[in-house]
Order: sequence, then C-alpha cells, then structure tokens
Amino acid sequence: MSNESNTSSLYAPISSEEIINIMKDTFGADCDVLHTSLLKGGLFNTTYLIETTSPEGKWVLRLAPQETEHLYSFEKQMMAVEPHIYRLLESEDIPSSRVIRYDESGSLIVRPYLIIEFIDSIPLNDPSILPEDYARLKEELGRYTRQMHHLTSDRFGWPQPDGTVRGYPTWSQMLLELSTEVVDRCSVYHVFEEQILQEFAAVFHDNAELFDEITVPSLVHNDLWDPNVLVRRGGDGELHIAALIDADRAVYADREYEFIVYENHPNFMQGYGYELSMEPRPRARRTAYQMMLSFLCAFVYEIQLAMPENATWCKKDALAQLQAFRELWSEATMEGRSE
Repeated sequence: MSNESNTSSLYAPISSEEIINIMKDTFGADCDVLHTSLLKGGLFNTTYLIETTSPEGKWVLRLAPQETEHLYSFEKQMMAVEPHIYRLLESEDIPSSRVIRYDESGSLIVRPYLIIEFIDSIPLNDPSILPEDYARLKEELGRYTRQMHHLTSDRFGWPQPDGTVRGYPTWSQMLLELSTEVVDRCSVYHVFEEQILQEFAAVFHDNAELFDEITVPSLVHNDLWDPNVLVRRGGDGELHIAALIDADRAVYADREYEFIVYENHPNFMQGYGYELSMEPRPRARRTAYQMMLSFLCAFVYEIQLAMPENATWCKKDALAQLQAFRELWSEATMEGRSE
C-alpha cells in the first residue's frame, strides 16, 4: 500500500505548550521537556517521542483521534483498553509496553492520551535485520503469540477497561455484529455497491454453524504485523523481541483470526507449535476473516483517512476474498455431502 499524504480528520498535532503541560502534570512541576518529535507512520493516533529530565527518560505520548464521527464502535474505546491488555500480557511474561498514564479527563486536552515508556529498539521490519535473525525472531514471535492465545474469556468480543468483555457467547454472533456495522458504514458512504454489501453480509448471516465450530475465545492482538513488534539486542548479543505494541485492537476471537497476517509463515508457525489446517472449512473461516478486514479497511482508508489508493487496494482484495470464500465454501459443502 502507498504512503501517500493524507487528509485524515483523526490525526492532529498539538502545541509544544500542551505537551509540556501534560508532562509536568504527569511527572511534577520540576519535569523539564528537552526535546519533542512528532513520529511518522501512524494515521489513527497522533504520536510524539519526548525526552525529559526530572525524571530523566524518553516517553511516547499518543493522542486519540480528534473526532469520533467516523470511527467504528470498537475504535472509540481502544486507547482506554490498552493498559488492561498490557497487564494481561505481562501476566503471561509476554514483553509489551509499560503504560505510565492514561487520561481521558479532558482537564488538559480534550482528547484522551496515553504515555508509554519508550523502548530503545527497532521494529521487526527494519531493513538492518539479517534474514537469519528475522527467521529466528519470527519463531520467537510465534511462541509469544501462542502464550497470548492461552489467555481466554467466556465471551467473544471486545475487552473493556474494567476487564469485562463486550460481546457474545458465540463467535458467529460477534462476527455478525461487526459485519453489520461494516455494512452500515460502507452503505452510508457508498464505499461498495449495495449488492456487494449484501453478499458480504450473507457470509456471516447464513453460515453461523461454520464459525460456531470455534468455541474458545482467545485473546488475539489483531494488529500483529512487523511494525508492531519491537526488537533489541539482549545480553547474549542476539536480537530478541522487546515488546508487542499497539495492542489496542485486541479482541477475544478465534485464535486463527490472528493468522490473517501470517498465512502459515514457516518460522512463525514453528514457534507457535502447529501448522494451519488446509482443509476447506478452516480455510473458509480464515478467508472470511481476511474479507472482513478488507471490507472494514476500505471504509477506514476511504472515509477515515482519505487515502484513495489504499482504499482501492482494499476494495479489490475484498472482492477477491469474497469470491475465494464462495469457492472454498462450495468445496466444503460438497465434501460434507459426500461423507
């Protein structure tokens, strides 16, 4: 996807005075802000790297979107949930971000914000990482991901700041809610033709039995691509995973909802401990998940972020995944009849 400039209504820098006020309010009046830099890459939140004395350190300040009109319902509380997710990961000895403060009071700035301790590291997609190190790190990531998926709930859905889960007892109900919201938003803004949206909705409305084969809600990061995996050198001189970051989209789901990104990546799956099934039914589910992501992101790129090239890519992929699901589900249905 492209890195074209955006006219997002979500992303908005703040003044140096506001940053200083936030840091002094967090660490005390003696805190001195030495340097601030606006970090590139994120289009949803607005993110700064800040260096201070009293205390001496580096911190990441992330500000929630400046407007919420175009957000999906699950996006409106993502930042508030993040500290809870990191506590869960810490409980399983999974390296993650250390939250210093979350504030939604509006006393200093109208937008919620999060201050996280800076980790001196590089992302897993850094071009300096050698292929042999990358393969080993992917295996390590697979092991941590399996640990994360051992965190389970009695409901499928979105974790809440208080540790509860907003969701449903069945996976199909959760997918139906999400797909319905995707259809509604894409319909209002004419992101897809109505017929296409009806066909997309039918995948989740008509096939509950396929999705309800999944009975264990596992904690899924839901955004675990390489830029959200930080690595640094350990005492042995080798690169190791330093943190899984940006866990604000985490959801209790089919654990294979995570594998939209990896698609049986050999090193990752070796660390995870098993290969993904290539039978028609599990392949159909994973294809439906990829389709869900592409339809959802088409709205994000076209309406939230105003990135038309990315939106076009997502639309093409959405249609391709819809066709792929039809073919796989037809194959699975025929196989079931022959048994």
